[in-house]
Amino acid sequence: MKFKLLAGAALAAVFAASGASAQEGWYGAIDLGYHWPEGIEAESSNNAANAKPYSWTFNQEEDWAGFARLGYQLNDHWRVELEGGYRPGDIKSVRGGTGNSILGLCTPGVLRTAGAPTCGAPTGEIESWTVMGNVLYDFAPGATLNPFIGAGVGINHVKLNAVGQFSSVTGAITAANPAIQNLTIDDDDTALAYQLIAGLAWQATDNLDVDLTYRWLGGSDLDFASVGSGALQPGVFSGEYRDQSVTVGLRYSFASPPPPAAPAPPAPAAPAPAPPSSAPAGV
Repeated sequence: MKFKLLAGAALAAVFAASGASAQEGWYGAIDLGYHWPEGIEAESSNNAANAKPYSWTFNQEEDWAGFARLGYQLNDHWRVELEGGYRPGDIKSVRGGTGNSILGLCTPGVLRTAGAPTCGAPTGEIESWTVMGNVLYDFAPGATLNPFIGAGVGINHVKLNAVGQFSSVTGAITAANPAIQNLTIDDDDTALAYQLIAGLAWQATDNLDVDLTYRWLGGSDLDFASVGSGALQPGVFSGEYRDQSVTVGLRYSFASPPPPAAPAPPAPAAPAPAPPSSAPAGV
């Protein structure tokens, strides 16, 4: 029982406010970390030989991510901010399910045989630039450790650059439909984006916080035009960009720290005791 009481007291002390409210005013922040793209699940505008669209996932390598933020602390719990983000990453694979007429893209220019059937991966990269308006809620303003949550909405500008060889070729092999055909995508698009945010801030000084932040990013579909080198022409691929990231950042408040609390007034002095009576006994 004693241990539970001590643990509860320690936890309360960690999250208890230091006696000062959050500093209302402007702040700036820089975040760096890692992101895990979920892949762009896209469908083509033109049908394949099976009379269905190409349904491929453009998978991106995990890579670093960076964010810059300018915000305003509205009151003790609420703040708003404008955030710019960058998420790069190389193409890892372009693949679809067995329902596709052609399963995906391979390393360009490689002639595969029964003895060397390795498909490889296409070359290229995916880059994402976001501009988001965020609203965040601080659970323990002024505390040493302050959990927060938030959400944002804005735009995501994505550039897709990929070159790959079709994993197979449908139809009769002719001069117009050769056995080796490549697909090139070099296009960019901008779409509505939204994100969910959760994190924990450590108050290093009165003006400086260290933020550990998780972001989940989604949005509406993006369109990327493709060009084939032969008869295979999928057209425009459309799909949603999704991503998860974890970053560590420094957030600096430009507001002046609150003045120290005024000392409590001294307690009033107790009245002096009355002197003993000097009247003679028996009177």
